[in-house]
Amino acid sequence: MLEIVQITKYYPPYFRGVPNYVQLLSEELKKQHRVTVLTSNTSYSRHEEVDGNLRVIRVPRLMELRSTALCPTLPWELGRLHPDIVHLHFPDPMAHLAYWGARTSGRVVITWHGDIFRQWFLLQFYRPFLRHILRRADRIIVSSPTFRDGSTLLKGVRERCTVVPFGIDVERFRLTDEVLRRCEALRKRFGERVVLFVGQLHELKGLEYLLRAMVGLDARLVLVGTGYLERSLRSLAAELRLGDNVVFEGQLPPNEIVPYLYASSLLVLPSVRESFGIVQLEAMICGKPVVSTDLPTGVPWVNQNGITGLIVPPKDVESLRQAMRRLLQDPNLRCQLGEAGRQRVLSEFTHKLHIERILGLYHELLQQTGK
Repeated sequence: MLEIVQITKYYPPYFRGVPNYVQLLSEELKKQHRVTVLTSNTSYSRHEEVDGNLRVIRVPRLMELRSTALCPTLPWELGRLHPDIVHLHFPDPMAHLAYWGARTSGRVVITWHGDIFRQWFLLQFYRPFLRHILRRADRIIVSSPTFRDGSTLLKGVRERCTVVPFGIDVERFRLTDEVLRRCEALRKRFGERVVLFVGQLHELKGLEYLLRAMVGLDARLVLVGTGYLERSLRSLAAELRLGDNVVFEGQLPPNEIVPYLYASSLLVLPSVRESFGIVQLEAMICGKPVVSTDLPTGVPWVNQNGITGLIVPPKDVESLRQAMRRLLQDPNLRCQLGEAGRQRVLSEFTHKLHIERILGLYHELLQQTGK
C-alpha cells in the first residue's frame, strides 16, 4: 500500500475543474492506497477530514494573491508526512514552495493542468524557479500530446512528460429515471434547440464571440457557471438584443449539470485558451456533439473534427455560428457525432483507465528506486 500525498490549491466543495479532478483521483486511489490531500482552507484555521484511507487536510490560508492561496504552514504539513509519492497539481506556486521547504524524499509527480496566461508579468519572475522544479520532477503528466508539444513552459522538459489523458466517471452520467425527469422539465423550460456552455465566465472561454454568434440563430443559449465577466456578458447580451435566448443559470454542483447535458442539442466550448476541456468528455458520454475551437492544445485532440463534433477557428464568430446552425438543423448528424463521441470516451477517456495509467506510472517510478 502506497503513501500518496496530493497538493492542490483548492478542493471540493470548491467546484472547479482541477479540484473536482483531484477529488475523483483521490477517491479512486484510496481504494488501494493511503492518500492525503493538502489543500487551502477558506480561513486561517486548520481542518482535517478522514474517510477510510483518504485524509483531507485544509491548511490555514492567510490570503489569496493573484489566484494563489498563501498557506504559510503548508511546507510544515508536508514535512510531517513520509510519502512514497508527492503529486503536485500545477501551476501552483504555493505547492512548489511547500515541496521546496519540506525537503521530502518521496518521488515527485507533477500534473501540468495548463500554462500560465493571466499572470504573464509575474511569470517572468517565477519562470526560473518553475523551470528548476520541472527539471527536478521525476515525471510530468500532461493530458494530450498536442498540449505537451505546444506548451512553451514545458519546452526543454518534454522528455520528462508522460501523456495520461483525463477521464470521467461514466457511471455519474447514466440516464436514470430521475435524470430523464429533470431533462424533460428543462426541455419544457428551454425548448428543443438548446446550446449549452459549462464553465467559468472569464475571457479565456471566448464567451463574447459565442454571444455574438447567437445573433440570428434560432436556439437558446444556456450558460452554466459564474465568473467576473458575468455582468459585462449580460450587458453584451442586452446590447445584442438576445433577450430570453440567453439564460444565465449560475454555478451548479457537478451532479446537477447532468440533466442539462441530456437536455441540450450540443455543447459549445468557444475558448481562446484551454488545455483540455473535460466538459467535452461529459457532453460526449451523454451522446452530444461538441463545437470547440482549433487550439494548439488537447481541445481538438479530444473533440475530433467531423467525427465527434465540429472545430472552428477561435474568435471567428461567423464560423462558430455556422457550425452551431449546421448541427441544430441536422438531427441525424447530431446523433452520428454524438454516438461517435460516446464510443470515444468509453474507449479512451474513462476514469478507470486514467487511474490505471496513473498507478502504473507511480509503480514504475518506485521500481526505479527499488521500492
